[in-house]
Amino acid sequence: MGANPGPGTLEKARLLPLLAAQVARGVIVRRPGWEALAAAAGADRRLGALLRELRERHGDRPLPLTVAGRPLALVLAPGDVRHLLEGTPDPFSPGGREKRGALEHFQPHGVLVSDADERGPRREANEEALATGRPHPDTGALDFQADEEARVLRRALGRAGALDWPRFSASFDALARRLVFGEHAAGDHLTTVLLRHLRSRADWAYALPVDRRTRGEFLDRVRAGISGAAPGSLAARLPRDPRVRPEDQVAHWLFAFDATAIASFRALALLGARGTDPDAAAGRPDRWAATLQESVRLWPTTLVILREAVRETALRGRVFARGTAFVVVSSYFHRDPRLPYANAFAPRIWLDGTARAEPGLVPFSHGPAGCPGRDVVLTAASRFLGALTGGAPPARTDAGVPLSAADLPVSLDHTALRFSLGGAP
Repeated sequence: MGANPGPGTLEKARLLPLLAAQVARGVIVRRPGWEALAAAAGADRRLGALLRELRERHGDRPLPLTVAGRPLALVLAPGDVRHLLEGTPDPFSPGGREKRGALEHFQPHGVLVSDADERGPRREANEEALATGRPHPDTGALDFQADEEARVLRRALGRAGALDWPRFSASFDALARRLVFGEHAAGDHLTTVLLRHLRSRADWAYALPVDRRTRGEFLDRVRAGISGAAPGSLAARLPRDPRVRPEDQVAHWLFAFDATAIASFRALALLGARGTDPDAAAGRPDRWAATLQESVRLWPTTLVILREAVRETALRGRVFARGTAFVVVSSYFHRDPRLPYANAFAPRIWLDGTARAEPGLVPFSHGPAGCPGRDVVLTAASRFLGALTGGAPPARTDAGVPLSAADLPVSLDHTALRFSLGGAP
């Protein structure tokens, strides 16, 4: 099947610092300083340009690369993204040593890093609780929580309506606890504080030992939250089967809501961009969901998707050894210049089927290990943003460059955004 030549010495010298910058920004929890530095340096734009250059030079096949003895394969063709994600968990595992090393810090039995015989029941439990692929049976209760937290935030902001990332993030954390456990958990800040501490260590994966005392305290609090989950909450729908490890599944939900918060805050920036439909903030729920998906397409919250070969496997005529980690750089595919809307705010692509036809567009991953909470997250976040904005587009009040809906930057530091909210509180 031919040789497997990888990038040359000069190519690796250009590539490795850009890949390292993705890791430095924080895989499990974002580091604000590195996020700002990546945006200022145009790291996503430069990495995408280099990957396109490598594809021109080496072709569509995944490009082999060895880093510190670890076999990697850079995915360069959109069709391979869909192939890898649909081929999960065999021959392409969603786990892998890097992910296991990270998630061990706070959810050692989460579905993504579960062994083959455990993954099925745990995935099924997630899909049942989150109503994957269908309207959630407790939508009314979840809508109530989103409306309530939006009202709490509007009251806290006062008449001026000035909103920055720390305040928005804190409110979204409360929303996550409301949705997962019920209204009584809105003020349970300690659970979130413990999780954030563990996630900051998880960014170092195996390089830091697991803080078992804090992990035990955190998971105990999650177990208590599940036991006391209110009717209509997400945790109330989880089976109490110990083999499912419900506390680890809920730990992942709480972790994943942080990415939703980032996407939601950037969605506010999209609504205020020059050239955006001024009625977008007052649009239908599906328009809000499309805006959120555009936020993740334009600025992926999962910077890199990994899949690890569980056995020797061939892809595009190349043979890859067991243990090879296939690397999908999200922004490279989401901003592919061959897409006519690559750098534009184009929510219509999520409404008319355009996005579904593009195999490289995977804002919530795809396939058997795709995000099981995609539907409930989009519904709840849409409801929250609609109630928060009151039907009026927010105005940017920070010192950043105004956004144009027709030509959006490849990087956007969410921690620097600030808004003034209009509309009815």
